[in-house]
Amino acid sequence: MKNKDLYLLALEYGEKSLNESWPVTFNSLKKHLENCGYSFETVEKERLLMDLSRESFHIYIEGGEAWKDAPHYINTEGYFKLLEYRELREARASSKEARIYAIVAIIISIITLGISIYFSNKTLNQDVRIDRSQFETIESIRNSLNE
Repeated sequence: MKNKDLYLLALEYGEKSLNESWPVTFNSLKKHLENCGYSFETVEKERLLMDLSRESFHIYIEGGEAWKDAPHYINTEGYFKLLEYRELREARASSKEARIYAIVAIIISIITLGISIYFSNKTLNQDVRIDRSQFETIESIRNSLNE
């Protein structure tokens, strides 16, 4: 079930707690991440979670176990990292969409160029016929310019 990054899950949990006005504790964060499929059975993984907690929530490790239930909120740095991630994701989506539109525009212009060349060539290969009245009109214009 680990379809999201550990850090992003923690930041989103912190944002949700901030929006709903309830504090985050180390234990509640750990429980939330375990419910999302992460395990913190080894000392290294527990230390990773402690570092993440300290960096994003200012949860500082003190002697004893009382610090694990102390209330905290996501800090501004963690919140802005989450916002930057979302902006980057949206920018990538917009870039992908713009690239698709550009490719479609290029294909349309190539098709239009091909059609234009076809009709130009077709027009050039047709016989041109000028009837007597057209020829007389051309002659009268030419004579009026020469006078």
